[in-house]
Amino acid sequence: MFFGRELIKNKIEFSSLKSEEKLNIAYGADNKFILGAGVSIESVIINNENKKLKFHLFTDDISSENIEKISQICKKYETAIDIYNVNAELIRTLPTNKAWNHAIYFRLMIADYFCGKVKKILYLDSDVFCNNDLGYFIDLDIDGYTLAAVEDPSAKNIIEADELFGTQLGFRGYFNSGVMLINTEEWNQQAITEKSMVILQSESKSESLKYFDQDAINSAACGTALFIEKKFNFIIDLNYKYKCSDNLSSDNAVLLHFVGLTKPWHSWSSYYEECSPFSIAKKSSPWSREKLISPKTKLNYKYAAKHHRYNGKYIKSLISYFKYKIVSR
Repeated sequence: MFFGRELIKNKIEFSSLKSEEKLNIAYGADNKFILGAGVSIESVIINNENKKLKFHLFTDDISSENIEKISQICKKYETAIDIYNVNAELIRTLPTNKAWNHAIYFRLMIADYFCGKVKKILYLDSDVFCNNDLGYFIDLDIDGYTLAAVEDPSAKNIIEADELFGTQLGFRGYFNSGVMLINTEEWNQQAITEKSMVILQSESKSESLKYFDQDAINSAACGTALFIEKKFNFIIDLNYKYKCSDNLSSDNAVLLHFVGLTKPWHSWSSYYEECSPFSIAKKSSPWSREKLISPKTKLNYKYAAKHHRYNGKYIKSLISYFKYKIVSR
């Protein structure tokens, strides 16, 4: 394993499970994304009432208020949630940008940490929300594979990664790393975390990565992934909404993944059909009274202006556009 015993600083455990869990589900998030992770956990539970589930949250930044809210989930439902306060010094040195901070690398820690502890674990990004039963992941046999995931449509990125790393992702497939059912033993045997870290720590290679963690994991795991139906990671970019009038969601989707810089928890994201799995779960969660997040950065205001204009909220659009012009970053 790449990360040693010093990985976990401390752990907080909440549990109301009366029997052994059938599926372990893990998230990695800092306090900015705890709202998403918490509501995601709620969405999984309310769509899988008869499943024995255990959740794992890896973080290096969580408020006492959010810890209390997470504990309330276990008081309300028969489930278990462990919160891991991790040593993030190493991953803070890896490539980041305005859209993604070091928290994107928690998934490497998760896959590494659970080797020898659980046979398989379902990793979910904090912007993934459940819309249906997850029994498929409980029953799915991934022996001989490092992970099961959904193909990502980033064709240009696949070509660039193949050229950079000499891989065959164009032939063998390129997956989205926001939903991964990880075979922890096979992942460890194939040294996926180690190979990913070598890529990410190489200055010449990391500078060419477009999706930092995802490109690295795909390159490391090339040819070892099992590809599953896209309904298990149905990708929605809400910033396409103001460019078209289509319904971007799918009733058939089991997990909806909101990629891009506009999330369902943003105040300018008022799309009921697309965001209903988030909205329904938030309403029943300990975060039900928490307001949606208002724009703060230059990019936030840019997208807020466009979404408000699309929705006919012209005054809000003008205000957001004005703030976009005056905010420095």
